[in-house]
Amino acid sequence: MRALDDTDRDLLAEVAHGIPLVAAPYEEIASRLGLDEDDVIRRLERLGREGVIKRLGLVVRHRELGYKANAMVVWDVPDARIDDLGERLAAYDFVTLCYQRPRRLPQWPFNLFCMVHGKDRETVRRQIATLNSETEIGSCPNAVLFSRQCFKQCGARYTASKPTADIIPLDPVDRRIINGLQGGFPVSENPYADAAAGLDITEEELIRRIEHLCTAGVLSRFGPMYNAEKLGGDVTLAAMAVPDDVYEQVAERVNAHPEVAHNYARDHKLNMWFVLSVEQPERIGEVIAEIERETGLEVFNMPKQEEFYVGLRVEV
Repeated sequence: MRALDDTDRDLLAEVAHGIPLVAAPYEEIASRLGLDEDDVIRRLERLGREGVIKRLGLVVRHRELGYKANAMVVWDVPDARIDDLGERLAAYDFVTLCYQRPRRLPQWPFNLFCMVHGKDRETVRRQIATLNSETEIGSCPNAVLFSRQCFKQCGARYTASKPTADIIPLDPVDRRIINGLQGGFPVSENPYADAAAGLDITEEELIRRIEHLCTAGVLSRFGPMYNAEKLGGDVTLAAMAVPDDVYEQVAERVNAHPEVAHNYARDHKLNMWFVLSVEQPERIGEVIAEIERETGLEVFNMPKQEEFYVGLRVEV
């Protein structure tokens, strides 16, 4: 991968705010940066090929679409088998994330993590049973950590709309848009027209509906998903065992750190799980030390060791 230049970084910062909801969004971005539209398109295409941008498109709030059950499933897999079993889990369409992470003995003996989302816990349990029965992983010690509450979830959003606890009604066209554009968004002179043609609607209707989905809180963002490591930063998953009587106060202190991107309460002795996303890798250790000083509680850092699959996508 070639080194990012200042123009690449300016472009990435601009697109992080979201793809403009105008017929020629890349021309709009180019005008803001003093560039040619063709240059913006070429750079975005290259950054996508090089993996700096994982994808452009819609990112949904799964709870608002009725996916209320969110389980982190973990196994203690023999190290010699983890590549094989990780790849096999990643092949199931209901597995949305699959990583190898370090054990933290004695508190945490697990090293293979995956995420499963469903409309209810029973559905998710059946899916987990399928994983255990159809692969040898069922013989490995495991745990299922359902989320109890989401304390923080943030990203590059097009609007400042707030999530809602309610399921938001969608018509068939909304559903086609969400299902069609989670996988990506065109990088072309007229991307909304190109995307609309595949959805059998007009460009104007697509723009209007995406704007509505953003403001209604169905989407957490409409824009890029970046690879933090390729931008010189880092991402990690961390966990804490927080006493119930101080849980809310600890959550406030943790969430006050801008590096905390997601924070969930989960069913386990380690009951607070949060993601740190930083621009300089050394900030991971610094933020963890700050949280430990502020709370008096140990933070267990579980960085990604291997990525088998990342594709948080839900069908509606």
